[in-house]
Amino acid sequence: MDGLVLTMFLSVLLEKIMQLFKDIVLAIPFFPDKFRPLTLELLSLGCGILLAYGTGLNAFEIFHVKFAYPQVGMVMTGMVIGKGANFAHDFFTTYAKPKKT
Repeated sequence: MDGLVLTMFLSVLLEKIMQLFKDIVLAIPFFPDKFRPLTLELLSLGCGILLAYGTGLNAFEIFHVKFAYPQVGMVMTGMVIGKGANFAHDFFTTYAKPKKT
């Protein structure tokens, strides 16, 4: 369960960091407007993967999902973190529920 808490914490932290990056990206005058959303999205995903990989967080281990290469789980966890706190909350509430038989 600690992995879920850490994932949510990192998601919230990254959302706050991305608010700063958003201000910086929007302040660059020569940067084309059509590339700003994509730049922010890629920056968010990259930071999320970096945070997950740096902390060694693989949230899929909580669900007993094993990958041949644990780094795959870390990258996927980083992608969940990179999408933000709302996405992480929705993702884990959807997949943490026991399946009805």
